[in-house]
This record gives sequence, structure tokens and C-alpha cells, in this order.
Amino acid sequence: MSELEQLLRSRGYRLTNQRRVIVGELEGARHLSAEELHDRLKGEHPELGLSTVYRTLDLLHELGIVRKEDFGEGYSRYELATERIHHHARCRECGAVIEFNEELMEYLALQVERETGFVTEWHEITLHGRCAACSDS
Repeated sequence: MSELEQLLRSRGYRLTNQRRVIVGELEGARHLSAEELHDRLKGEHPELGLSTVYRTLDLLHELGIVRKEDFGEGYSRYELATERIHHHARCRECGAVIEFNEELMEYLALQVERETGFVTEWHEITLHGRCAACSDS
């Protein structure tokens, strides 16, 4: 039994084909919207409706299997929670998303905890601005 299947069963859910297919697609990509995920899957899985993708992503997010990111685009993007902790920089002009892992960000989170007593379970920082290509133009 896979780790995903064990987690779902421990919470009272089954590993359906739709859940398996969606997680499988997320294993190979990051920062996909529900619509992008649906577009990538509908050719091989025409039975998989957009509403099923949304419901499945909501469930997987609730269970901590998927991270839900908001880059200020008016919709959410998803990636597996098993991916390493990283932060994002999003270009407001072209929409590019750049991942980075910066130890200073980790230090900042620890400093906030020390100063406020806030206990951080996880954190994600998104920088908004212009990428190198858009800054040059």
C-alpha cells in the first residue's frame, strides 16, 4: 500500500483513480492551477471533470498532501506538500514564478517566533516585482 493510500485510508478516504491521477500529475510539475491540471489530464482521462479536479485538490489540501499557493492572480496554484520548502518571486508583468530557498527567510521566521511567541507550522514567502527580463525592457 502506498504512503498516499495509507494517509487517505487513515482519514477515512479511498485512493480513487482520480486522486491517483491528479497526484501523479503534480509529481511532475509545480505551481499548476486547477484549470491547467485539468487541461493536462483531460486527453487521457476525459471522464475527469474540472469540478472533480477542484474537489480533489481541496481535499488533498485539507489533508496536507497538496500546498495551495496564491500568487495574486485571482486563482490558486498547487504543488505537492512533499516538495522541499521554498519561497517564490512572482513577476507582475510576465507572470513568471521563480523558486528560491533562502536561509535568511528561515532566520526571519524564527526571529518572529522568538519575539512574539507565535508558533510557526510552516511558512511561504512570495516576493512580488519584476523579473530580470522584464526589468531590462
